[in-house]
Amino acid sequence: MDAEELSRFDGKEGRPAYIAYKGVVYDVTDNPMWEGGSHMDRVEAGRDLTEFLQDAPHGEEVFDSLDIIGKLETTPSIPKEETHKKTESSCKTALKAWYKRYHPHPMTVHFPIALHFFAGGMDLLFLYSPSKAYEVAVFYSFFVATVMGLVAMVPGLLSWWVNYNLSMARPFAVKLYVALFTLIVGFIGIALYLEEPGVAYGVSLESCLYHGIIFVTVLSVIVLGYFGGKISWSGR
Repeated sequence: MDAEELSRFDGKEGRPAYIAYKGVVYDVTDNPMWEGGSHMDRVEAGRDLTEFLQDAPHGEEVFDSLDIIGKLETTPSIPKEETHKKTESSCKTALKAWYKRYHPHPMTVHFPIALHFFAGGMDLLFLYSPSKAYEVAVFYSFFVATVMGLVAMVPGLLSWWVNYNLSMARPFAVKLYVALFTLIVGFIGIALYLEEPGVAYGVSLESCLYHGIIFVTVLSVIVLGYFGGKISWSGR
């Protein structure tokens, strides 16, 4: 298969979606990260992506799970102007290099995830055996988890901009909305406790809402982790 033939498999209007990398042609037709022949709203199928992957936030391990179609007779490089906006600022380029070196979002996001799980576990213990120690452990771990979630969103938004050009592909949209939901209900839970420190006890509407928020945020960070993995591993 040559480059001209490859270009016909662009995933549009029901056509299969093929991509090439280092002389090998892969089928991404059924890959959820290539829906409609477009990957993260940044690159289209039917092309040789050998040079493009150099600036991608993941490595070539993403090809391990793809079906091989055949060989590409020629592997022309992709002009830089096709993979990056010509107007990309030097500031954005520097930020991208800095981000790829230090990975601030993955580094910060693990703290709120772990703490939300810890808060949920402590709340189960509290509901089983109410005590002041469990109550305090639940609130303070939940408080730090919520605040750290806000901290983790800053490099997350930076990554969304510099690495994915603010793509609104499904994994990004889900992560954005779920992260905002987690943050909002988190601060509602904190406000409930601060307004009435004994809210964890009893069966009032406020008490049920407080405990419900603790457990709902555990589920929401699971969703965030799942779609974060889909972005990092490109649908593997």
